[in-house]
Amino acid sequence: MSAALLGLVLICCSSSATGAGTFLGGFIPDTSPFIAKKMKKIIQLIITGDAKPVDCANLYKYMKEIKGTSAAESAVQSLSENEKTIGERVYDIGREGVSPEKICDKSAIDSAIKLFKDVENAVEGEDISGFCNDIKELDNNDEDERRPIYYWDESKKEFIKDNIYFSNALGGKSGPELDEPVIAKCMEAGVNIR
Repeated sequence: MSAALLGLVLICCSSSATGAGTFLGGFIPDTSPFIAKKMKKIIQLIITGDAKPVDCANLYKYMKEIKGTSAAESAVQSLSENEKTIGERVYDIGREGVSPEKICDKSAIDSAIKLFKDVENAVEGEDISGFCNDIKELDNNDEDERRPIYYWDESKKEFIKDNIYFSNALGGKSGPELDEPVIAKCMEAGVNIR
């Protein structure tokens, strides 16, 4: 009889240990460890993949899905400061009305940067009207669509404000120092980009 009782105690103890390991290991859906593990995995994909739009969309959608649950609140507390910041940036961009697939899409700003450089670096007498028309068209498209307020900086592995990203890509220039020469060159080419 005591052997059977000892066997029952061992089975109970081992199943409790297995259950605790499963919980703490993040294998039970909708628990804090599970949510933290999943968020960490997606955030790591964002870091190593230099913020591919699909990874940012996945993080935003998941954060939106779990928002407001006590398990999510606890899971966020277990993230590192860098992971929390990345999560906050992605969520802020999406909350501002940028569609999930566009949260980390830098194609429009990278196109604008390239066009600004094309105009800046044009030699005297070169026809830049095409570049200027493209800048104007990008500006018109931006009015219809929300742009992210942060962009992923590959060199720093972090999100930075949109105007800083643009300025850094153009050698630290910003505001009138950046705009006025490009506007003037485009005016000379017959295109008003304002």
